[in-house]
Amino acid sequence: MMRKSLDTLYQVTGLLAAASLVGIVVVVFGQVVLNIFDYTTTRLFGVSFGLLIPSYTALSGYGLAFATFLSLGLGLRQAAHIRVTLLEVRLPHLLQRTTLTIITLIASVVGALFTYGLGQLAFQSYQWGDRGTGLLREPLWIPQLVMCVGALVFTIAALDTLCEVLRRGRSDALATDNHAEEAT
Repeated sequence: MMRKSLDTLYQVTGLLAAASLVGIVVVVFGQVVLNIFDYTTTRLFGVSFGLLIPSYTALSGYGLAFATFLSLGLGLRQAAHIRVTLLEVRLPHLLQRTTLTIITLIASVVGALFTYGLGQLAFQSYQWGDRGTGLLREPLWIPQLVMCVGALVFTIAALDTLCEVLRRGRSDALATDNHAEEAT
């Protein structure tokens, strides 16, 4: 039951990350179309409408932050991250288990620190009423809170991986599937 809940959490945040990427494409493509239309009307009729998507650069930046942070947990659990295992594969099994335990423990601590820091930042932005500098003037605590949620899911994924390593001595999230690298 717990495994299914955690995997669902990772999948949902991964889907939200993908939706953020689609949002970036829509916003940027929309602005490009508006720019082309405005350029064409200026060249043909001498009239510029000044069409724009308000704060499209800020929205794209938020989308990138959302996609980055919301995909961290899924990326860890699906072993989609980059690992350099050149030395690790040469270690005895017990030492490999020890290094994996240390790595996942460090990841859990770093994830918790990021989550705490981003939570503090979002809370302070909410308290102080911080707003973006663009035309939309959106409350900054909203994107900061989304980043905090992504960091929290990463922390949960790191703890999940740590528990697997402690219980089984290995984790699929830390699997080395690159046989070419192992052969060197």
